[in-house]
Amino acid sequence: MKLSPLAQRLARMDQFRDASWTVLAENVPVWPAVPPVPTMQWTDGDNAYGPSQGTAELLDALALRGRAQGAALGPESLLVTNGGFDALALITRRLHTRGIRRVICAGPVLSSVVGLFESIGVEPVVLAWDDLFTGERWRGLGCGATDAFYLNTPHNPTGACLAEDVAKQLLADQQRFGFQLILDLVYDSFCFQDGCSGSPLAWVGNWQGVYAFNSFSKSYGAPGLRVGWLMAEPAVIPQLTAQFEMERIAVSTTAQTKAAALCALGNRSLVDAVRRGRKLVLDWAAAERIEIAAGHGGTQLWVDLQVGDSERFADLLMERERVVVTTGANYHPVQPRYIRLPTGLDTATLTSGLEAIERVRRGAGAADLTFSGSAVR
Repeated sequence: MKLSPLAQRLARMDQFRDASWTVLAENVPVWPAVPPVPTMQWTDGDNAYGPSQGTAELLDALALRGRAQGAALGPESLLVTNGGFDALALITRRLHTRGIRRVICAGPVLSSVVGLFESIGVEPVVLAWDDLFTGERWRGLGCGATDAFYLNTPHNPTGACLAEDVAKQLLADQQRFGFQLILDLVYDSFCFQDGCSGSPLAWVGNWQGVYAFNSFSKSYGAPGLRVGWLMAEPAVIPQLTAQFEMERIAVSTTAQTKAAALCALGNRSLVDAVRRGRKLVLDWAAAERIEIAAGHGGTQLWVDLQVGDSERFADLLMERERVVVTTGANYHPVQPRYIRLPTGLDTATLTSGLEAIERVRRGAGAADLTFSGSAVR
């Protein structure tokens, strides 16, 4: 096991701390102004364990958020976790112990997700999003009691959203054929297409066999809190909580207090910032005659810069412009021509990064971009 290409680039950047870097690598949205979260004292939670399921304050805030999206959720359907990936690991391990052996994924997916599934002992089967949902192809996969679906909507990296009719058909099939359904909703606030929804929670009529999770990292621009949450039928939550207690005891109480404050505040200004960044990148791409399949949502755009080997291009960006980006090498299957451009950064950083990308695009020769090595490997 080794670090992802992105983590390797960030580690290399850290070796040159005196350099001025522009980081376009993370698709975590940045607040236009610092949100008013509570200033915490030692005795506000750092000196004691919190409840393993989560604090009542945060569980209530998350239940209210879910109900605002049309979901039939109460605190009894929720578990606070150490981020979204932690929630996915808990869910997947539970399903594996109950006989799940195959996970169908709408791809491409982060390589770390595939690695997680493989490490637990389930077989990931990754099919392109359009291939899976065009003509109801999932129905030809013969899914049943030993299968699960993993769906990230809005989708990282393409921005595709699960349409209402497809979601309802998939949920109906889940109840009929008995496969499990895992909904990764960490971008559910960021849907920018009229007639599309970032979250299918309102269409879940029966939570048996359905799991969902989210995170404050993307939804509220707060990855340092390490707070996420999962949603499931109430009968499952005590079992998952017991597993969580055994492995982690509880999530930081002070982090949960800040998360509850963010939940109460809402993230409209963050969503608006992503919308502005999205327009900036799309306008830049149009001016440079770069085609982008924009999708409907997310905090990134998935771009073929028409430069050949995107890993080599990313190396050139680091070497010539001190710019760090995420490439298709971080996904499964590898997407060798693509880079992921974040849309939630401040305008100055995003503009500076795009200008640097264009300088390298124009200045790089064919020999530069066909070189198969990488400065980070």
